[in-house]
Amino acid sequence: MRAIRILFSSFFLLCVCFSNSATADDERQAEQEPVPYLESFRAHCARYSVPESLALAIARQESRFHPWAVNIQGKSYFPASREEALALINSKGKGRSYDVGLMQINVWWLRRLGISPETALEPKNNVLLGVWILAQEIKRYGLTWKAVASYHTPLARNPEKGRLYAANVVNHIKRSAGHSRSAGSAQPQKENQHE
Repeated sequence: MRAIRILFSSFFLLCVCFSNSATADDERQAEQEPVPYLESFRAHCARYSVPESLALAIARQESRFHPWAVNIQGKSYFPASREEALALINSKGKGRSYDVGLMQINVWWLRRLGISPETALEPKNNVLLGVWILAQEIKRYGLTWKAVASYHTPLARNPEKGRLYAANVVNHIKRSAGHSRSAGSAQPQKENQHE
């Protein structure tokens, strides 16, 4: 059984690495655009041993690299400035679940770590927080899709939502794999479906 699992995981990773699946023109163009705050991603990914390609794919999935993105109770907003993002959080986010910035850091983390929305909306801080959170999930689950899914949704709460999220992240990695070989190439392993 273990040999089959290893074989399946290896096959999955090969498919991810060499996939040339067709995508919409706008998605292809978005994957080819320069990555904002790339130096922050590189520094923090190196610091926490997180694959750069994975962190970048998560940021693309979470905010499309919009530094002031806000999500309140599942509704996404893309304010034109940090000040607009803060005003939105203050007017609609009180007492609700919300996520902020490039890596969409949830208010639960902000409260737990004693970080203000103002601080979390600073792009370099947001990347640091997001990569650190991802590193915690990788420590917990290994470099697997469980770690990726848990970055977004606690697995115990909604495993299917987590699986869908992880699938979206792998699609970003697939699309960008041919466009930027400079980003870290390590990718999560697929987990056995029966675990």
